[in-house]
Amino acid sequence: MVAEFQKKREPLEQQWAKGLGSDQLLLEYSDLVDHFIVRCFDSLEVDGKDSVALVALGGYGRRELFPRSDIDLMILYKGRSSRVNSIADGILYPLWDLGLEVGHGVRTVKESVAQAREEYFSRVALLDSRLVCGNEQLFSKLMKVYRKRFVDGRREDFVVLMKEHRAVRQKRFGSHGYLLEPNIKESRGGMRDIQAMFWTAKMVFGLDGLDDMCGAGLLLDEEREEFVGSRQMLTRLRGYLHSQSRRKNEQLYFEQQEDAAAVFGYRSRSGVLGVESFMRDIYAALQNIAVITDLFFDHVDEVLGLAAKVRGIKDKNVEKGIEIRKGKIHLTAGIDQLRAKPHILVRLFLVMARTGLVLHYRTRKMIAGHLGLIDGKVCGSPRLTKAFVNILLEAGDIFPVLETMLETGVLTACIPEFSRIVTLSQYDVYHIYTVDRHSLQTVAELKQLQEEMGRVFKNVRSLKVLYLGALLHDIGKGSGRDHSIEGAGVAMEVGKRLGLNGAECDGLQFLVRYHLFIPENALRRDLNDTLFLRRCAETIGSLDRLSMLYLLSVADSKATGPSAWSSWKAALMEELYLKVYPYLDFAHRGRGEIGVELEDHVEQGVEWLRGQVGKLLAKEKGLRVDVATLSADYMLSFEPEVIVDHVLNHRDHYQLLRQKSLVRAVESEDGWSLLIMSFDRPGLLAKICGVMALNNLEVVRAQIFTWDDGTVVDVIDVRPTDGLDFQEKDWRGLNEDLDKAISHRLGLGHRLYRKLSSVYGRKRELAGEVTTKVVIDNNSSDIYSVVEVYSADLPGHLYRIAQTLADFGINIHKAYIATEVGQLIDVFYVLDSRGKKLLDEEFRQEITQGLLYSVGQMAS
Repeated sequence: MVAEFQKKREPLEQQWAKGLGSDQLLLEYSDLVDHFIVRCFDSLEVDGKDSVALVALGGYGRRELFPRSDIDLMILYKGRSSRVNSIADGILYPLWDLGLEVGHGVRTVKESVAQAREEYFSRVALLDSRLVCGNEQLFSKLMKVYRKRFVDGRREDFVVLMKEHRAVRQKRFGSHGYLLEPNIKESRGGMRDIQAMFWTAKMVFGLDGLDDMCGAGLLLDEEREEFVGSRQMLTRLRGYLHSQSRRKNEQLYFEQQEDAAAVFGYRSRSGVLGVESFMRDIYAALQNIAVITDLFFDHVDEVLGLAAKVRGIKDKNVEKGIEIRKGKIHLTAGIDQLRAKPHILVRLFLVMARTGLVLHYRTRKMIAGHLGLIDGKVCGSPRLTKAFVNILLEAGDIFPVLETMLETGVLTACIPEFSRIVTLSQYDVYHIYTVDRHSLQTVAELKQLQEEMGRVFKNVRSLKVLYLGALLHDIGKGSGRDHSIEGAGVAMEVGKRLGLNGAECDGLQFLVRYHLFIPENALRRDLNDTLFLRRCAETIGSLDRLSMLYLLSVADSKATGPSAWSSWKAALMEELYLKVYPYLDFAHRGRGEIGVELEDHVEQGVEWLRGQVGKLLAKEKGLRVDVATLSADYMLSFEPEVIVDHVLNHRDHYQLLRQKSLVRAVESEDGWSLLIMSFDRPGLLAKICGVMALNNLEVVRAQIFTWDDGTVVDVIDVRPTDGLDFQEKDWRGLNEDLDKAISHRLGLGHRLYRKLSSVYGRKRELAGEVTTKVVIDNNSSDIYSVVEVYSADLPGHLYRIAQTLADFGINIHKAYIATEVGQLIDVFYVLDSRGKKLLDEEFRQEITQGLLYSVGQMAS
């Protein structure tokens, strides 16, 4: 029987593996398992068979059995328990021999009812129960008792309990399915929501399945069509995930998405990745299910009188066509009024924004049915545009308002261009939401910042430009072109249609075009370089734009996901904002050309710092460095007390530093920081990075400086990759390793190769998804060439990059190293071996190829 079962299952597996799962395939698999169980039962020659019923539960009971789902089987019996043991063994062991997961219970009717009373999922599993084989009267008795105890007259109790479990599930797995790695079964809009709807329809209305629900008017024809298509997409995907993973896997992990897209027939076109189109359809399916099931449960609440009543909210006519009744917003306008005043459809959301109340489910359906009234002419009407902008400005909790606008179609009706990013996925490990949800979340984060950063908001001339910029900042995505440039043009057209004046449209266009300017430059440039700061100020042009860019940058980063926001990134972005601010403030106050006078003040500030350090060192003797020779960028990077510590270490360990190195480790709330001092020599940074990797430390940020006498002062922030605490790390051993590397007595190359060749894990799987590139910029600095390297954050990469630069005789004068969500961003301020910029094109190409090879070698 086992061989026969496997033979019949094989063609089903082939279909699932091809992404061709269907309801029919689930039915065929359920029938195959049924047939196997019946044969096992019939072959048993034991006493008591006539007192046993084999009952299928849950998905198996519904005859919706997925490839690796549990076979939920209850062995129902009456009489003595000793008799049923041999029957249970005769059924379960053959199923286990097949490698199937069996969720089983051996119970009497009384025990089954008791189990259902204690456990929610046992209770709902019995809703889908069916007799596979055995005693029909016994099964009928169970169903009769079950209906009496849990169904008849228990509708309200069932729905209340269902809603509680639904809320807990959505909190655990995500309140929506628009996450980077959606759970096809448990997320909002997933298959559990589908089943919850069917269970409730059966309990509350006595309806069994989709046909009954449509016949009762609970689903409109267009809703049914969307529902069937979405459920079919999720069915295919869940079957594929089970088959591909060879286990009960309900989550579409990032590293599976590209392969799944290819299997489902998605190909890259017009600059849009096939996997992005695939994920867009998955998110669309989840959204359709979410909206339909949410509206269904709103209807159930109203039927049973369970709709939550909002305290302190009285029924009233808000305006002609809009009323508040029982704490919900109702559209009461007739079709003639809507045709005459279609802007009422938008004003509903303005009421929602002002009151914090939600729309009644019938109102949501009415809106969706009349979207055609918001045509091109209406989109630009002053009444509609004013209401739309006021929603952004007046809402307290803005996200649910915008989300409802999106789900009802009003948002894309008002801004048709927004449809290009609806359910658009971002195929990286950086963004955790689809582009549309990320955009809404950015607006919500901006609202929160209005309370936290009130002083910055005071510099913003037009809040509607800022909030529209937040909503539209990623509108250019999905085009296959630079989304900032593409989006700027789109935003300009939207701004004109929404009634913004010329200056406001220019501001909106600028905001979208440069919305990445602050985070990109804060992480990759020397923030003490006055030339760089002046150029930033010239690009931005005004305090108004600087403030808007900064606020949008913070909101955008927070809305991207927790991995995109950290204290060090926040500090760098704030530092750039604060350092550019005075340049624009001087110009704003009419004090001449941007930055010229201010740079004199910066120089005065550096001299003041030198004076402070000098005072602290006044009583010290035997100093070996003149504070006057320390560079301005070094002086501006540290507090005077820290500089004094460096100078004293230099004096006290001078002979040691000429030959070896000094390593001092410090633990703080922000992490671990290492001070490394030595004498400059070729490849020193590479050796430092190699030793860090050898000692299971990941470099997350580095500030490196070289004094005029050749002393290197590097401050490196690190985090452990081996799980050890700060006190457990062998810091002395690390210092010894660095000394050996400096004196050419430690082979870092072969040691790292052996150490790292087997420890990539999931990081290596994701490495291919990170863009690798090298940029050599001769314009950002008057003195240095700036080399930028973007690569996957894999162990040893930083060592290879620095070593490659050393091999080319490149002298690294400053380095800014950042790690963001699996991506390494390295920026080096360099000169060639003759102390010149990298001006020769052929040499730059050679360096670029060498660096690409160095980071590609480990990822290949």
